Amino acid sequence: MTDRNSQTATRQIQAEIVATLDLETFGPTAHTEPTYLRAALEAGFDVIDLARAHEVSKRTIYRYLDRHDIDHDQPPSNGPARQLWNTRPDAVPGDD
Repeated sequence: MTDRNSQTATRQIQAEIVATLDLETFGPTAHTEPTYLRAALEAGFDVIDLARAHEVSKRTIYRYLDRHDIDHDQPPSNGPARQLWNTRPDAVPGDD
């Protein structure tokens, strides 16, 4: 069963993408197109935003980025480095 809050968040990010990229409509398979991916990343959307908007996994977005040779940061695959990657920046103590 789908959560209403997640549906609302999905629709909201879709609307933001349409508005920011000046699209006529949201294309559910646009994440497979290199021009769309480049434009979305340049506009400040991240992999999580795109995955949520297109209702696919982050891995799917990373695969298409790799397939189209689009430069991007990719998280480490496992271990403490991955945990650190997924930690909110303000949760890590350090110099301000």
